[in-house]
Amino acid sequence: MTWPDNFTTSAPFALGQEPQGGQQRNFYIMQKLIVTMTSAAAFAFAQTATADKIEIDDLKAKQGELAAKLPAAAKKTVSYKSDIKPLFDKSCLNCHGPKKRPKGKFRIDTRELALKGGSEGVSIVPGKSNKSALMNYIAYQVVDFEMPPEGKKDYPKLTKEQVGLVRAWIDQGAKFDN
Repeated sequence: MTWPDNFTTSAPFALGQEPQGGQQRNFYIMQKLIVTMTSAAAFAFAQTATADKIEIDDLKAKQGELAAKLPAAAKKTVSYKSDIKPLFDKSCLNCHGPKKRPKGKFRIDTRELALKGGSEGVSIVPGKSNKSALMNYIAYQVVDFEMPPEGKKDYPKLTKEQVGLVRAWIDQGAKFDN
């Protein structure tokens, strides 16, 4: 395809003023269309990025639906000491351990405290990762309860594989002893 010799890519018309006639008008319309479509795509992407997240008040009602979107549980026997504790030490304990008063009053440094839960109730249900709110938090499914919070560079977000390990650990009884 070749462009006609008199086709121009410059817009000699005033900003916001539609040109009158010919290829300049076509160019103007094409520019408007591109800007509109780009804006619509950006908006749609922004909506999709948070579409799977829910508010904390809706968690109990939608937990089954969210569980279907969680990474699969790891297909191995999970050891707390070698698989889970290092993850919790790196990403969770600085805020949910003994050294700091944890946000949400949730502690994960002992089994007793972890199973007790926090201000939002029980977070770990041994044997049932699909009913454990901790899974929804670490999979970034609950608005304002993304754990660890986004932007905390010192506390890395868990990978899908690591979330799968935590899921398997909960399904296997959430034991702290092995």
